[in-house]
Amino acid sequence: MTIRTAGIGALLLAGLLPHPAEAARHVIEIRNMAFAAPPAHLKVGDTIHWENKDVFQHTATARAGSFDLDLPAGKGGDVSLKTPGVLDVFCRYHPNMTLRLTVEGR
Repeated sequence: MTIRTAGIGALLLAGLLPHPAEAARHVIEIRNMAFAAPPAHLKVGDTIHWENKDVFQHTATARAGSFDLDLPAGKGGDVSLKTPGVLDVFCRYHPNMTLRLTVEGR
């Protein structure tokens, strides 16, 4: 086998091996005093960008304490998902605003 043949074989084999899934970026908007619907298929390592499109200040606060993001009107912020499980999220200023996120392992 020549070096060229071995190199081509390695490239072909690399295409057959599973590749780790890349982390995704999701956006959750806040408007009219409500969180938008949660994205499907959130995974550990993904990032959620919270975008406050409302005229009021809000937070995206996980009840489990894994994040607490303060979001002034018209601003946004990011949260990286670190562990699998269910996260119940609420706004500290408006506790009736709630959202449930389900995070899957990679």
